[in-house]
Amino acid sequence: MKEIKTMYQYYNEVKEILTNYLETIPNDASKTFYKSRINKFFVDYMSLDHNSTRPLNTINFHDINTYIESLRYSSAQKLNCYNAFFGFFKFSYNTDKIPTDVMKGVRKPEIVTKETKYIDSSSIEKLNKYVSNDTNAIEDRLLIGFFLYTGLSRKYIANLTRYQISRDNKFVFFELGETTRRIPLSKKLIAIIQRYFDSINIPDPFIKIFDIDENYVSEKLKILSNRITGEVYTPTDFSNTFIREALKRSNDILTVSELTMESVTTIMKHVFVTPDEIMNKQKVILEIMFGDDDNIT
Repeated sequence: MKEIKTMYQYYNEVKEILTNYLETIPNDASKTFYKSRINKFFVDYMSLDHNSTRPLNTINFHDINTYIESLRYSSAQKLNCYNAFFGFFKFSYNTDKIPTDVMKGVRKPEIVTKETKYIDSSSIEKLNKYVSNDTNAIEDRLLIGFFLYTGLSRKYIANLTRYQISRDNKFVFFELGETTRRIPLSKKLIAIIQRYFDSINIPDPFIKIFDIDENYVSEKLKILSNRITGEVYTPTDFSNTFIREALKRSNDILTVSELTMESVTTIMKHVFVTPDEIMNKQKVILEIMFGDDDNIT
């Protein structure tokens, strides 16, 4: 028999705490997200007949574990709920609204993430040699070159047209609504592009350079990389490797983000620094800002 739900009797108290807690969150989207997850807990779980009369300070880690485990969500979604509860109940504890830190006993949902794959240095050397060798098919050299030397994702490379490459082949551009993004190209890739255009006539500038769909672009890249290196590499592997190598040469995350047309969040996944390292760098910034030798205009 389905258990009857009544209104949680202390919901007004919860709303007051929740309102104050949300004021500590600067991002509006996060506020909306946390509010919905926390409200759902009190409406769906604490409003059950056997819970509805329990004061807020009687909620324990077992309640939260039970609720999270009952959700028909993915592990990632359950982790989102956990994070919402963590913030709310920590705030409640730190502001003396509840007597214990109930989150200490809550099991954090685990997400098994696929290990990021990079192309090893030996394979990079073999790919470089293949692209530079004039005896290899120019179309294949160009495909490998775009993935190896730009870091652009498959959707951009697979649908690239002659129109999107500058007259001197020094950059590609993408029209995104009212915005046009220009991406500079390396000298190695410029040379291959020129060789390609010298070898083929493209009367219609809007015809795709690679006359295959996105899925087959991935398959062809796997086939070529396996033939050249003995390893199978995907477009994502090429992108990961480009981002890693770019970050080695510049830790300017925004610049690498613009160069690869990936989000800053995506680029951050390839930055391997500890919280202590970040803290130390932040301290250095604070110490040198607005000092006696700082020229402020």
